[in-house]
Amino acid sequence: MSSTSAPAPRNRWIVFAGAWVITFFIAAVAVFSVLVGPLGKANGWTSSQTALAFSLYTLCLAVCGIFSGRFADTYGAQKLMYLGGALFGLGWFLTGYATTPAMMYLTFGVIAGSGCGIVYNPALATTLKWFPDIRGKASGMLLAAAAIGPALLAPATVRLLDATDVGTTLRTLGIVFFVAIAACGWLVTAPPAGYRPAGWTPTPAQAVTSAGHQLTWRQMVATPRFGGLIAAFACAAAAGTMMVTSISGIAQFQIGAVGGMTAAAFGALVVSISTVANFCGRLSFGAIFDRLGGYPSLLISLGVTIAAMLTLTVAHGVALFVVCVVALGFAFGGILVIFPPLTGHSFGIAHLGINYGLMFLGYAIGGFVGPRLTGSFFDETIGYRNAYIGAVVIGLLGVAITVVLMRAARRESLAVTPVAAPVELPDADAVAVTH
Repeated sequence: MSSTSAPAPRNRWIVFAGAWVITFFIAAVAVFSVLVGPLGKANGWTSSQTALAFSLYTLCLAVCGIFSGRFADTYGAQKLMYLGGALFGLGWFLTGYATTPAMMYLTFGVIAGSGCGIVYNPALATTLKWFPDIRGKASGMLLAAAAIGPALLAPATVRLLDATDVGTTLRTLGIVFFVAIAACGWLVTAPPAGYRPAGWTPTPAQAVTSAGHQLTWRQMVATPRFGGLIAAFACAAAAGTMMVTSISGIAQFQIGAVGGMTAAAFGALVVSISTVANFCGRLSFGAIFDRLGGYPSLLISLGVTIAAMLTLTVAHGVALFVVCVVALGFAFGGILVIFPPLTGHSFGIAHLGINYGLMFLGYAIGGFVGPRLTGSFFDETIGYRNAYIGAVVIGLLGVAITVVLMRAARRESLAVTPVAAPVELPDADAVAVTH
């Protein structure tokens, strides 16, 4: 059952628009990388001290996403948008006053990270419930906001930083983030029970999923499929984050200065190229998911990642290196797009909030392991070659797990007799929902 404090919007695209704006701003964690250097310099902190804030942020995001997902499944997402938006903005605001690493860990890592987790998962899961017909495309378009956000917010942050100081910049961003999320939070409401878009007839597989495959989180975690999916998620995330989170440093070491461009400038350019490729990947994999399904989409993403990592071992020229960066950014963009609808397809959408919150732990594990492997495998003589090979091994493990899951899903689909689809609501896109 789902309930909210206000009537739902009359059109599902209004829900989507609200969630898109919210996702745009909560993706600002990438913007913190612009500020962490000046913040550390102003307070005399080392890079290892500031790096822990990112790890705490990711941990709190993942953990809070589980509890907020369960709350949203039962009571609706609106209240969580306000609570999470307040914590997210407050965390950034208070970080502007941080004078010790411990204070930064609390304000940014714990408070802002918790706020992001409270908002992200319910906004995503609730929105996808409105799009059973194009769940992949909806996931891709919504999460594209997470790629556009940093691309637009980072330059604005730099200009604000040049005009003021790091503390004022953080406090200003905190206020902007809270206002933006709070302004759109009321739009994030769930569809009515049995909702179906007008004119949409589910396929037999979709009918089975929607009507007879609604697992609670306890039922989900007891299935072998959950263990396989979370392991595949971790492998895909680890292989991708090994490169993506260190792309600037890798470019500077492996390629260096290019023409009149310094190594640092080339590293910054590569980051921009990767961001654009990531955005394109999110949009593309949404369409790929709807056309081919979740497991084939995941195999494509992993396959492209493996091929690009192998090529990087010999990519010492600018052109080939950039091609690899584009391929990796594109493939990595698909990971977060694939798993929300894949989780819904595998376990149903009735409890998607908490179910995907638990599934997201796979990404958190991969995001924690991947960047550390990059640093551990680096060698001054051979550079990042061993890191690339390590990513290939992890990617191949993800492929093996995905193939096993895909074959099991096919056997299951052949054994299950499709059940009747829910009764179609008249003009469902225009139904006003009152809870």
